[in-house]
Amino acid sequence: MKFWKSLIIVFLIVLASGCGTQTPGGNFLRDGVSFAYPSGWSITEQEDLDGAGYYLSVEKSGFDASGLVTLTWINGILDSLEYLEIIQEEYKNQKLLNSLEFQSVRDNSFNGIQSISCDFKFNTLGVKHSGVIYVFVKGENTYSIIKQGAIEDITKNKIGFELIEGTFKVE
Repeated sequence: MKFWKSLIIVFLIVLASGCGTQTPGGNFLRDGVSFAYPSGWSITEQEDLDGAGYYLSVEKSGFDASGLVTLTWINGILDSLEYLEIIQEEYKNQKLLNSLEFQSVRDNSFNGIQSISCDFKFNTLGVKHSGVIYVFVKGENTYSIIKQGAIEDITKNKIGFELIEGTFKVE
């Protein structure tokens, strides 16, 4: 019996010491694409697209966290508007997204890189979200960057979004 009590106490201590800790943040660098992400954010997915490009996602850590940045590049030059429309169709096909609305496409920039963009919003599981899709061509590749999060977390996600965008480079 003492063994189990001791084991439970050790488990609770380990659990409590882990609460409130943040992931250390870091830097991403691949194929001339680079950016930094802050403490509390981590790269959650990375995938080579069978030599046709690359995909990754960076998310704010935590049970209630909603900050998400996805970056995809396609090797080759695509029409930016057509690529943006493909992304919009993918969002429309997501069954968990309700009341999905896209705003008009506009000229924009992502850390000084000329792009087109489109704001959007949706509800999922009763939580309102908003985001923006950026698409641009640089060199021989076509890029998309999507920033999204719960509306209630806009302030919590701001530092992460600003650091990722402010340090983003394509060389």
